[in-house]
Amino acid sequence: HFAQVLDQTLRQLNSDYDAKRHRDLALAAPRVHFLAPGTFEAWLRSRGPLGGQRKVPRLSNSREVLEEVLAMRGVRW
Repeated sequence: HFAQVLDQTLRQLNSDYDAKRHRDLALAAPRVHFLAPGTFEAWLRSRGPLGGQRKVPRLSNSREVLEEVLAMRGVRW
């Protein structure tokens, strides 16, 4: 249910996301993976110094970021 509400909210707030979600042509519906607190921060740190030109990925149909973040499960920082 959370994933549906998230998808609907993103579509309402972001016309670019909505266009990419239209009929699931460019992006499929989101799937939510719950992680331990600090997992995403550990992934960010693993990619180098924070700040500057480093940007958090916002919209991607690639599994690369997902696979890297999921691999960080259980890593303490």
